[in-house]
Amino acid sequence: MPGESRPRAGRAVASLLVFTVAAAAATLAVWALWEGWQPEPPIPEERPIVDDPSVHIPKAGLVARVAVHDAEETLRIVEALQRGGVTAVALQAPLQALPQAIGRARAAFARRVLVGASGVHALQDVQEAVRAGDEFVLMSSLEPEAIRACQDARVLAIPGAFSATEIRQAWGLRTGLVALFPAGQAGAAYVRELLREAPDMSVVVAGGITPENAGEFIRAGAAAVVASDWAVGEGRDDDAVARRARAFVEAIDRARTRPVRPAPPITPIEGPAIR
Repeated sequence: MPGESRPRAGRAVASLLVFTVAAAAATLAVWALWEGWQPEPPIPEERPIVDDPSVHIPKAGLVARVAVHDAEETLRIVEALQRGGVTAVALQAPLQALPQAIGRARAAFARRVLVGASGVHALQDVQEAVRAGDEFVLMSSLEPEAIRACQDARVLAIPGAFSATEIRQAWGLRTGLVALFPAGQAGAAYVRELLREAPDMSVVVAGGITPENAGEFIRAGAAAVVASDWAVGEGRDDDAVARRARAFVEAIDRARTRPVRPAPPITPIEGPAIR
């Protein structure tokens, strides 16, 4: 009968509505359950501040060479240097204390500060520093056997040399960086002339470098400078260390924003100009 069709139609609409709501709820539940089962996205690995030593040292432009006596003193001064902006430190310590100093510093400043060794020359001493985990070895002389030991361990060796012949010999060993030592005696003009003759070399200058002359060596073409003579021991002022480090960093930054312009080419006097 016509009157009975309306209740049946209403019940059908209600049933359809209930079914639709139930289906939607089930779909949402399945979706939520599925989303809950999804594995957590991997946490991106922290981007290291420091790169490979052969890349990072020229990029930073500064290595702090510091003499220490034990691991605790090492941690304090490296922390002060880092506050000043230093990201590469070469530790010079008694041979019996050097392995622990390197190990503690690397663990405490991993991926923030490069930790290397300085003041090691003999092959056995270099091998000991490499076993301790140093990331580079800063030398004051040219020691081919020690350089090869570093290269075999994939540790950057930065040999020291002074004369143009020694520097070319060191560069021929494919070290990547060569330390001009003592650079303070030679002056920035010597670096400029040296690189004019061999522009493919990357030279780090060490010995007699101060915040006042660091910029001169950078403008002359040095890849980096080595800052020494940090106060150590009980009388050391960590804040003064950080301020001196910042002075070096700022001097290097200023020098790199005002590079020395290359000399213009010389026009031959005789004959017509070639156009």
